[in-house]
Parts: sequence; structure tokens; C-alpha cells
Amino acid sequence: MMKQELEGNLLSPLPVVLVGANVKSRPNYLVIGYSSPFDFGRHIFFSLYKKRYTRIGIHENRTFSVNIPSENLLAETKICGSKSGRDFDKGSLFDTFYGALKTAPMIHQCPINMECEVTDILDYDPNEGIIGRVVKSYADSQCLVEGKLDWRKIHPIIWTTGGDFNYYRLGERINPEKDKTN
Repeated sequence: MMKQELEGNLLSPLPVVLVGANVKSRPNYLVIGYSSPFDFGRHIFFSLYKKRYTRIGIHENRTFSVNIPSENLLAETKICGSKSGRDFDKGSLFDTFYGALKTAPMIHQCPINMECEVTDILDYDPNEGIIGRVVKSYADSQCLVEGKLDWRKIHPIIWTTGGDFNYYRLGERINPEKDKTN
């Protein structure tokens, strides 16, 4: 088998996330196609272009949320990825709720939400790396099986950053004999 060299990072697909922050006391949401948990899931990292409107709220409040939209929110997710909060009220697309931090807006329609407090901001012009400690996580009860997340019930939007740059849906479990839900 021949290997062909490709440009960029091929570590994908990954779930699309909507990062939320209060900007000028209003909820705003930004699409991030490439985020990464680390420290056994206690922290989340994502990269952010410095000109993004949501960045203002992340710096101001030192908090943000990570919301994982399901396939039924694809239209709203595309809007959040194509319009700036400077010109469009993205908070109007969703029912927003707040948790323990009080300044990290979360999307009620998303089956998974995490509120995070900023622990570090890495500067690598023209971007920043935002690192946040996960303070609390929330999941819709219908996405749980015996108290554990079943990603097939979440129906996340999957984004290929190292492929054809399109949206996909999650496939089937490859070890079906361990599947307790069927």
C-alpha cells in the first residue's frame, strides 16, 4: 500500500462544539470544529482567531461554555459559524441557561453542555489557545444508558478538519456484542 503525503493535521473527525461566552452581558456562540480534552477530561483546549467577537467575553469573564449540538441543530450551527455576534444576536437562536459560574451561557437545546473557567490563554499570533477547567458538565437524560453517555443518542455533528471539510454523523459501534442498548 502506497502512502500519500497530505497537508495539515489528520486527527479528525471531531464533534462540532458551540463555545458560549457573555459579551457585553449577552450570550454569544461561536462554532469550533477542533477542540481537545486533556488532563483526563478535566480541561478543554481550543484555538481562537483573535478577531472573533466571542473572545471579548472569554477575556472579560474568564469563563466559557462548550455545547455539543445534535444533528437537528445543524441550521443554527451553520448560522453561528457564518455570522459575527457583532452584527447578529446568536443568543436569539437558542434557549440559554447558566450554571454554577453564572457567566458561561449554555444552550438548552444541545444534549451536552460544559461550563469552564479559563486557566490559561496562549498567544500565538494571530490566534490564541484557550484552556479551560471543566467546572460542571450536563447531559440530557435521554442520552444516558445506565447513567453513562451513549453518543449514538446524542447524534453529534461531526466535522472533518483533515479531510473534505464537511459535516458527518456518528457511525455504528464496532463491538456490537458489548452493546447493552439493543
